Amino acid sequence: MKRLLFTFSLLALGFSACSKYTEGPNFSLQTKKSRVCNDWKLTDHVLNGNNIYDAAVTSKMSIDKDGTYSMSNFTNELGQLQGTYSHGTWKFGEDATTLFLYADTTTINPVHEYTIKELRSKRMVLEEEIFQTGDVHRVTFSQQ
Repeated sequence: MKRLLFTFSLLALGFSACSKYTEGPNFSLQTKKSRVCNDWKLTDHVLNGNNIYDAAVTSKMSIDKDGTYSMSNFTNELGQLQGTYSHGTWKFGEDATTLFLYADTTTINPVHEYTIKELRSKRMVLEEEIFQTGDVHRVTFSQQ
């Protein structure tokens, strides 16, 4: 009985230490790819610790299993819909704690290099440090 309890304790400790993401679940039955591949809507944006989220701007990102993504930002200005759109390819870093977004399949340098802080099937938190300015953007997306 003691041996069974000891084995169970080791397994429980092992599962609690499996999380790659500092703020995410310790264990998930879904793969990282299946969790990240989703249609996302921006729900929070923090710049250097200050909340700069603007609910008047709708920001969406779609990450697909075929390795492509698309992003859109749009707002209604004086009755006119104004928007920006981008698309390209994506991939995980070596240990799947980084998400790279590329403008297309031929570029070497990513447009965005996010550190994944939390990755759930319905919520994703990413951080990006802009090296030129030292600014840190923390963005939270929720499943659409």
